[in-house]
Amino acid sequence: MKLLVIGDLHGNKPLIHFKDFDAIIAPGDFCSDALRKYYFQVMNEKMKNPGLDVKWYELIGKKKAKQMLEKSFKDGRKILEFLNSFGVPVYLVPGNWDQTGYKDSKFKREKENHWLKLIKGLENLRDVHFRRRNLDGFDFIGYGVASGPEIPQYKDSLKLYTKKELAKMRDDYKNKKGRISRLFESARNPAIFMPHNIPFRTSLDKIINKNSPANGKHYGSVIAREIIEKYQPLLAIGGHMHEHFGKCKIGKTTVINAGFGSKVNTIIDLDEEKGKIRSIKFHPRTYG
Repeated sequence: MKLLVIGDLHGNKPLIHFKDFDAIIAPGDFCSDALRKYYFQVMNEKMKNPGLDVKWYELIGKKKAKQMLEKSFKDGRKILEFLNSFGVPVYLVPGNWDQTGYKDSKFKREKENHWLKLIKGLENLRDVHFRRRNLDGFDFIGYGVASGPEIPQYKDSLKLYTKKELAKMRDDYKNKKGRISRLFESARNPAIFMPHNIPFRTSLDKIINKNSPANGKHYGSVIAREIIEKYQPLLAIGGHMHEHFGKCKIGKTTVINAGFGSKVNTIIDLDEEKGKIRSIKFHPRTYG
């Protein structure tokens, strides 16, 4: 069985460099991200002044913010329609740009979860977010949305949150980890783990972006790291960290960062009978 893996697209239609694949793996971030500069602006201001209470949409006004969110949604939908057109199963999770909603937001358009609407009616899509699905003797288990360590790992990050917010983050962390753990415990086949964000503190999750307030830090998922260490799935395929494209190992698990942009593809050839990896090929071979 051959799996085609595409990277974070952020509104850009992917160029497919490989042929004859049996399924597509897409670990999220289909919608475009013109809002990113406003997110970074707010984050940078909060790093300087932790007590500051300002939202990204307040910088441009809710009317323009809503228009930008609508365009982002339409861009993501076009990409998913394109992936659906290949006629093979597409295993996917939502990324942090895919409009799953922020429950605590005071901006209605941002608060609403649009993920199910984004994938609605596309018959080849297989949503594995907090789910387990089987294909030819392999179990796909997904964990989408996460965009950084679920619990702050650095002192300057801790300063950004109140004690109440940190307590809520710890509760969310326990809940999410428990849900994923139960999926792994019920699995009976070699597992392919699909977190949107790759695991914390590897060669694949260090931010190299001078415009980011987290530049130079590891910013992968703590939950993904702990799940991989405990259950040792055959593969863990994620993205989110745009600076890296390639693989590493955590114990027996091969971890793949699917990369960023329309030009990156990975093809994985699996041995169904033995439940093992035959080969992994990256396109392009060099990245950056």
